[in-house]
Amino acid sequence: MTLLSTGPIVNEPIDGMRPTQQVTIKLDNRDPVNYSVVLLEGYVLNGIRSLYVQELFSIQPNAVVTKNYSANYDAFQFVFTTSGPAADSTEISFWGKDLFGQLVTAHRLVSDEFLGSGTGPQGAPGPPGATGATGETGATGSLSVNRIYVANFNSNSVSVIDGITNAVIATVPVGINPAGIDVNPLTNRIYVANVNSSEVTVINGMTNTVMATIPAGDGSGDVTVNPATNAIYTANFNSNDVTEIEGLTNAVVTTFTPVGGSPFPTGIAVNPLTNLIYIANFNSDIVTVVDGTTNTVIVNIPVGVNPFRVGVDPDTNLIYVSNFTSNFVSVINGATNLVVASIPVGITPGEVGVNSSTNAIYVPNRDTDNVSVISGLTNSVISTIIVGNNPNGVGVNPITNRIYVTNQDDNNVSVIDGVTQAVIATIPTGARPYAIGVNP
Repeated sequence: MTLLSTGPIVNEPIDGMRPTQQVTIKLDNRDPVNYSVVLLEGYVLNGIRSLYVQELFSIQPNAVVTKNYSANYDAFQFVFTTSGPAADSTEISFWGKDLFGQLVTAHRLVSDEFLGSGTGPQGAPGPPGATGATGETGATGSLSVNRIYVANFNSNSVSVIDGITNAVIATVPVGINPAGIDVNPLTNRIYVANVNSSEVTVINGMTNTVMATIPAGDGSGDVTVNPATNAIYTANFNSNDVTEIEGLTNAVVTTFTPVGGSPFPTGIAVNPLTNLIYIANFNSDIVTVVDGTTNTVIVNIPVGVNPFRVGVDPDTNLIYVSNFTSNFVSVINGATNLVVASIPVGITPGEVGVNSSTNAIYVPNRDTDNVSVISGLTNSVISTIIVGNNPNGVGVNPITNRIYVTNQDDNNVSVIDGVTQAVIATIPTGARPYAIGVNP
């Protein structure tokens, strides 16, 4: 096993803008026979080292994996742990890019003997742990948070599931009829959209307690988080608008109307790399694309009948929209804002879960009690998985390759193994589990 690091990278603003806005990482297995495994971890450095990116890759012989991540921070660091038979034949390249995608600099990786000073200011250098603040932090530390958050519509609560044990470890009271939930893994905050109390509940992921309740628009039925900007957005279908919340202060920044009339926005998602927001307008059969910097509409894209929820793959810049009545998923190219595919799924598709590590998309179908698995490479359904009754919500852990599906009429969650595409566990939750958020 080899441990490599970029070391701390200082990225303080010059003339009001940080030089590096994103990083491109290439993992190249040059062994013609054997595979390798790379654990990639990215940290924000702001007095403490906060994990904001964590992915595990299995790289086949003679294969190359290229990934892009946001790096719009004053200081950051990436660490790579390589293992497997081809660990010594796996090369890692790391580039910083500016706002326009132009190369800023290529960074040299150093071996683990230099990492001691990067883990924290105290203690003698030793094996890196979770924070490095005390010196004696253990051999490996925790590989992930691995928490799953289930919004229970009828019991007005969120069930917190330990992804290792598949056990509910906490139940957090929230507002009336929680229908949307998302997680900021950088701040370890969970945001719950309560549709019939028109507010957002903010949960502290460390303590599993409510730390704030923020007024939103009327009928706040879905919520999304941009971890790169720490902005939170709710789709409010009764007031036909979007509320933007500042994650640092828990204050409403603005409310904007994406389109006129009564579009009934029911789904919302954001691409943190492009800072574009995608809003599914149920009554208008369109997806509205909004610039997250100016909150202005860029384009309205026609999709299927009654678009319901949205999933985004930042790596491929593809957007997936479930169409509630026409029973297919629209695939939008984020670069061209064009629909590039319409993929038939089951009857009454619900939420959309994207695994960017495997390029697989998971869509629960309410009236066929199954989950359609879509290949992001071929835009075709590659598997159909039977789950419980009336499945709607879905969440993906890209590190463990586990998929979590809410079964509304069974009051439980199905756990799917992303390798075998089979249900491996069923976890009881609150009444009518509706939506799921995952902190990997």
